[in-house]
Amino acid sequence: MQKKKYHYILAFGSNLGDREANLSKSLKLLKTHVTILKQSSWRKTAPLTHPIYNTDNHEYYINFVALVETNLSPIELYQIIVEIEDIIGHPRERRWMPRALDIDILFCAYSSNNLPFSSLKPHIYYKFPDFHVPHTEYFKRDFWQDMVENEMQISRETILKHFNLL
Repeated sequence: MQKKKYHYILAFGSNLGDREANLSKSLKLLKTHVTILKQSSWRKTAPLTHPIYNTDNHEYYINFVALVETNLSPIELYQIIVEIEDIIGHPRERRWMPRALDIDILFCAYSSNNLPFSSLKPHIYYKFPDFHVPHTEYFKRDFWQDMVENEMQISRETILKHFNLL
């Protein structure tokens, strides 16, 4: 039996140290587990604000998104992401801290063939253990939406299907 292939849209960010080097190293480490199919441009973005956590002292981020393919389930990929974040630098004392690396799983879809992401069946996987797939903050981050929908050319309709909004 052929194992399911998962397709993910991952969001990468770094706002500490040599941001470009952090992101490049994360890609190198991740490539041992996934195939990167497509990548957006890298963008400098202002730190987000949060009603509870003070982000006034946060420096700018460099962000991008990537479409990847793997046989890893969401939990398996998440565990690898956490390991990579810990190697490069991702403090876990509290949320919304500056970090050398942050990787979020924005979306997941699965298929037994090589169809484009927009035609794959969404994999709805909510809240385990510290993440949501699809990522609940997607519609609050304009730069994610622009990278995914414009640069990666994933339609708004596809995104809405992943949130079960269609």
